[in-house]
Amino acid sequence: MALTLNQKNLSATETILEQLRNDINNFVYDEHFITEAEVSAHFQVSRTPAREALNTLCQEGILDKIPRKGYLIRKLSFSELQQLCQYRSILECGAVEYAIRFASDSELDKISELANQKIDPDDPDFYNQYHALNLTFHLSIARLTKNVYLISALENVFNRLRRDLLIDGRSNLENSLDMHIQLAAAMKKRDLEQAHRITADQIDFVEKRLYLH
Repeated sequence: MALTLNQKNLSATETILEQLRNDINNFVYDEHFITEAEVSAHFQVSRTPAREALNTLCQEGILDKIPRKGYLIRKLSFSELQQLCQYRSILECGAVEYAIRFASDSELDKISELANQKIDPDDPDFYNQYHALNLTFHLSIARLTKNVYLISALENVFNRLRRDLLIDGRSNLENSLDMHIQLAAAMKKRDLEQAHRITADQIDFVEKRLYLH
């Protein structure tokens, strides 16, 4: 797969990194070793950007490097899932509180519009669309804080959890999207207690389900 013109506007490493993240999260490389040679040939680039992209994924905790074999997808441990969900809860509850206290009515209206967006369940790319909408919804709330560190931290948490959230989303979709609507409604009413409860309860519910996968 040669890089397109738009992709070449990014560095080769960045483009490969983005596509590898998508492929890993979409279970393209589920159980087999990923090699530099394979990535290099697939993207028609030298081994240097392929190696750089794979090493970045190792640094992010997404891959493990196995000497003389290649790279394997790293599965999150029970403890890591627990800590990531706890961290997510702290970040999101803080973002929700800030938004309720300081966001404008028009900004909260946009959150409500996102919460009520529909996805066609018959679309073959349905689950990727679901993940994109879910991520956009939660990051849009975080962006209301205008705190780049909080936004980046929450985005990193979602990247680490994405594979697990996609698996869970296939059996928990209705609950997740309904939570978006409930949370947006509580935020529009500026009901901090209810919004906190919805956010914390949903993350706790998802966390318990992730332990089952």
